[in-house]
Amino acid sequence: MELYYKDLISEEASLEKLVDDLMLLVQGGEESNGTAGRLSEHKREEIKTRLQRLKQRCHRLKQQAVAGAHATDRLLKQHPYSSLGFAFALGMFAGALLNRKQNN
Repeated sequence: MELYYKDLISEEASLEKLVDDLMLLVQGGEESNGTAGRLSEHKREEIKTRLQRLKQRCHRLKQQAVAGAHATDRLLKQHPYSSLGFAFALGMFAGALLNRKQNN
């Protein structure tokens, strides 16, 4: 039995949207790079290299997010009851801390 919680995280806060937005930024930078004739050759090359590094970091960030999601999914499937108990204990601990702060 597999459950998918698609709406658990809002789309505005999703990591994929962030990566997609960064990729659009990079593409826009590449397009404007060709039209920026006022810049010196040195500046254009610097912009190109920075855009390449940004592309690589975006791609790496996306790969790490997907790998983390797969690892979490495997862990939850292998140990469902332990994961549930751990989440419950963590919630109780957080609730106790919040309750303690409110009482002080």
